[in-house]
Amino acid sequence: MTLQPLWKGSEVLHKLLTDYLGGRIDTTLFCDNFEQAFNLDVDQRDLTPREETAFKRLFDEVVYFSPFPEERARIPNYRSEEQIRQAAGAAKAELATE
Repeated sequence: MTLQPLWKGSEVLHKLLTDYLGGRIDTTLFCDNFEQAFNLDVDQRDLTPREETAFKRLFDEVVYFSPFPEERARIPNYRSEEQIRQAAGAAKAELATE
């Protein structure tokens, strides 16, 4: 018996976003899994133009997440938990207009 994935196409990205903003997963888990899913698990051709834009913008923030304040102080590109949460909220709002 072959197991089928629980989510197809962009569903996994939407699920991660909803779980994160709903407080069911923390920022580190969200960032690690979103980066993996967007980069390797989701076929970009399956995304709508709006999803592609919103998720790419969020991906560009997620890859720079650092939970360490001293690291963010030294490396200005790194993002805080608050910045990731804001970017996730913006992505959710953008996707809601679809």
